[in-house]
Amino acid sequence: MTSTTAAVQASAASLRFPVRALLILSLGVLVTVTAESLPAGLMPEMAADLGVSPMQIGLLISVWALTVILTSIPLARASRRFDRRLVVGVSLGVFAIANIATAFAPGYGFAVGTRVVAAVAHGVFWAVVIVYATSLLAPSHLGRGLALVTAGGTAATVAGLPAATLLAQAVGWRAAFVVLGAVALIIGVVVVRGMPSYLPERVPASERTGGFWRDPSLPALLAFGASAVLIAVAQFASFTYIRPYLALSAGIGTEWAATILFVYGIAGMAGVTAAGFLADRFPRSSLVAILLAFAAAFALLTFAAGAIAAVIGALLVWGFAIGALFPLLQTTLMRIATERTRTLASAGIVVLFNVGIAVGPWLGGVVGGETAPTMTTAVSASAMLVAALFGVAGVVLSGRRLAAEG
Repeated sequence: MTSTTAAVQASAASLRFPVRALLILSLGVLVTVTAESLPAGLMPEMAADLGVSPMQIGLLISVWALTVILTSIPLARASRRFDRRLVVGVSLGVFAIANIATAFAPGYGFAVGTRVVAAVAHGVFWAVVIVYATSLLAPSHLGRGLALVTAGGTAATVAGLPAATLLAQAVGWRAAFVVLGAVALIIGVVVVRGMPSYLPERVPASERTGGFWRDPSLPALLAFGASAVLIAVAQFASFTYIRPYLALSAGIGTEWAATILFVYGIAGMAGVTAAGFLADRFPRSSLVAILLAFAAAFALLTFAAGAIAAVIGALLVWGFAIGALFPLLQTTLMRIATERTRTLASAGIVVLFNVGIAVGPWLGGVVGGETAPTMTTAVSASAMLVAALFGVAGVVLSGRRLAAEG
C-alpha cells in the first residue's frame, strides 16, 4: 500500500466523528482493563477454590504486568505491517479464549498460564488500539475521540470491576471470567467483520534502523515516557494504600470508604469527559496543568490530612486528574509521533505505565504505606513534580517538532 492510499483510507474514515466504532473500541478497553485487575476483586473466592493463599492470587496481577512489560513492544513491532483492524480483533479473540480457559482452570498453575496468554493479548491490543482509533479520526476530533476510547479504562474501575465482583459473589468467580471472555469475543468479531481496515504506511528499509534514532519525534517521546513512568509510580504508590490513608491519616470511618472511592471514580469519568475538549483546544497547556494539579492534590493529602474537606477536595482533584491524564497524554503522543514511531509510542506508554504499576505499590510499602500513609503521598507529590518537569520538556520539544514541520 502506498502512503497516498493510506492517507486517503484514513481521511475517508474520519470525515465524520465515528461514534459507533469508538464505542466498540472503548468497550474492548473496558473488558481488558477489568480482566487485568479481576483477581483483586475475586481474591477470596479464587484462593479458596484453587487451594492457594490470597497472596498467590495477587501475584496473578503481577505476572500480568510483567508479561505486558516484556512482550508488548516486540509483538507490536512484529505486527506493524498487518492491518490494525485484524490485530485488534485477533488480540481480543485470543484474550477471550484465554479468559474462558481461566474459568475452567483445574489448578493454580493452569490459571497462571492462561493469565500469561491473556496478558500477551492485552499488551498487543493496547499497543495497537490507540493507533487504530487515531486512523479513524480527523485531526480536529483526535482529543475527543481518544478520550472516548480510553474512557473504557476508567469505566472498568468505576463499574466493570465492581460488577464482575458482584457476579462472582452471586454465581462464582468462574462465571465472571466466562462473561468477560464472551464479551471480548463478540467485540473481536464485530471489529473484524464490521470496522474499516487500516494498513500503516510502509517505512523504507533504509530508514527502519538508523533513521529511527534520527526521528524528529523521538526526543519529545522520550521526555513524555519518563513522565509516564513517574506518573504511574506516583498513582499506584498512593492509591494502593488509600484505605490506610483514609482510616489512619484522614480519620474517615470504614463505612465511608466505599462511597468516597466511588466519588473518586466519578471524578475520573468527569476528567475523561473534559479531556476530549481540552486535548482538541488546549493540547499542550492542559497537559501541564493537569500534571501540576496532580502534584498539588498529593501535596494537599500530605499536609492537610486532618481536614476532611481538604482531603475530599484533593481526592476529587486526584480523580479528575488521573481520568484526564491518559487521554491527554495519548492524544499528544499520537499528534507528535511519525509513522515510524507511532506504534512504538503507543506500545511504549503501556509498558512504562506497567513498570509504574509494578514499582509503585512496592515503593509505597517501603516508605510506610500501611502505617504512615502521608509519607507515601509525599513521595507521590515529589514524583509528580518531576513528572511535570519532564512533561514541560516534552511539550517544548513537541512544539519545536511541529513548528519545524510548518
